[in-house]
Amino acid sequence: MKRLATMIIAVLFLGILAGCGAVPKEGPDGAGASAQEGGMNADGSSVGRPGGYGSNLDDPNGAGGMSGGMGGASGNVVHFEFNSAALTPQAEDILSNNARMLAKTSGRITVEGHCDERGTREYNLALGQQRADAAARYLISQGIDASRIKTISYGKERPIIKGHEETSWAQNRRAELVSQ
Repeated sequence: MKRLATMIIAVLFLGILAGCGAVPKEGPDGAGASAQEGGMNADGSSVGRPGGYGSNLDDPNGAGGMSGGMGGASGNVVHFEFNSAALTPQAEDILSNNARMLAKTSGRITVEGHCDERGTREYNLALGQQRADAAARYLISQGIDASRIKTISYGKERPIIKGHEETSWAQNRRAELVSQ
């Protein structure tokens, strides 16, 4: 009987320890964060780039066919302030140029939201989604049909620069427009 009670106590103790391993994470501002995991559309199909990682709207062979006047990949990237999804005037200018180019094509795009390495994975996935959504809303406000735009968040998982200082972090706080 004593042995059975000892085993039950041991099992309960191990169960309690396992439950304590799942501590909710907090964002940089101390608020808990939830995120929509990226990589899937609402219909369950996967989101990807037919051209592979690195294809962009001004690729002359890309699905968007948006070559010329874009100024390279930077013409497809808008940057954000720390811990913010608000579009800057410069970001709005870049998105306006992209909207004009998109109006001339029938291609679809994915707006990818990215963050710097600071903050938890969950927090950054949520913030990256907010950034992608902000850019998509702006394109829609400029007359681009919402059915042509998908959004996804990569959070801090795909840094463009792997440094650990403000200059690198600023480059990683971005939304990228990628042709599908």
